[in-house]
Amino acid sequence: MKLIVIRHGETDLNKENRLQGSKGPNEGLNAGGKHVIEELRDSLLLIPEIIYASPLVRTQETATILNTRFQVPLITASELMERDFGTLSGSLRAEIDPKLVEDDLEGRYDYRPYGGESVVEVTERIRRFIAMLKTKKEEMVMLVTHRGVIRILYDLYPSDAFAESITPGSKHVFEIS
Repeated sequence: MKLIVIRHGETDLNKENRLQGSKGPNEGLNAGGKHVIEELRDSLLLIPEIIYASPLVRTQETATILNTRFQVPLITASELMERDFGTLSGSLRAEIDPKLVEDDLEGRYDYRPYGGESVVEVTERIRRFIAMLKTKKEEMVMLVTHRGVIRILYDLYPSDAFAESITPGSKHVFEIS
């Protein structure tokens, strides 16, 4: 199975370098974010048979824009939500303990002390979702999700691409066997 994984388009909170998370501010795309997704939609060579998207506004909006071209089933999947940052949701990264920011960048984060999720919890959520996908018949699947989920996919399914390039509106392709 081939996964075409799209990070949602830019929001104003992305521009401000704020943590959004799954339970933080739930804003839609800004004008620039919509434009980038429209350009991506028009340039994609891979055609999905189905699209799964996180239920958050920014991913739903992104998936809807993409699906204006493909017209395939669009399914909301809570497993694709960004990690929960707990009480840090909505905070500027500059306001957060630098050690936590460093751990986050290295994939060793643990937001449980703040009421959020750990990397282990998010990874297990993603593993369960991928296991479910493997039971389906589709060979070309699009996921519309968040940076944290995509980083975990790179850990689970290493590729030649660079996980550092997970910018709003970016495309990532994984082969899942």
